[in-house]
Amino acid sequence: MKTYILQILAVFSISFGVAQQSSSIDFVIRNVGVSVDGHFNTFSVKTSFDASNSLQKLSGEIQVTSIETGIDSRDEHLLKDDYFHASKFPVITLKSIALEKTASNQYAAKVNLTIKGKTKQITIPVTVTTTNTTHKITSKFEINRRDFDVGGRSFVMSDTVKISVVHIENINAQN
Repeated sequence: MKTYILQILAVFSISFGVAQQSSSIDFVIRNVGVSVDGHFNTFSVKTSFDASNSLQKLSGEIQVTSIETGIDSRDEHLLKDDYFHASKFPVITLKSIALEKTASNQYAAKVNLTIKGKTKQITIPVTVTTTNTTHKITSKFEINRRDFDVGGRSFVMSDTVKISVVHIENINAQN
């Protein structure tokens, strides 16, 4: 009986781990000449597709306090006022304004991105790969951190942040 329970727990743990890894929001920034990478652990992505599986809407929310760079003291510093000011601005949001289909599975998404209370309209590339059971939405783009007053002026830290988003959702679980 103990073996059976352990096997069920192991399968659940593996399944949960795989599900958690299916979507990600990662970033890279140069600091003192070295690439510093990180990710956010808590976020949601919402999409809407029409009957022909064309993307109609895209939005997302990131919980700022879920930032992880691999160094706890750096993560804590990034939550302070001069970076994300997480106590006042706990959420980063992205919401599509317009989606232009540029190829069979590619879009130019005009979005409002809000970080630290500042909203900027940007256009990002979005790719949608559809199978019988899932939509995989991916996007790689860059932002200027100073547009959002994140990190202030710095001679050693790049203004450019590279962002990579991967979101996999079950077609039957769309919102």
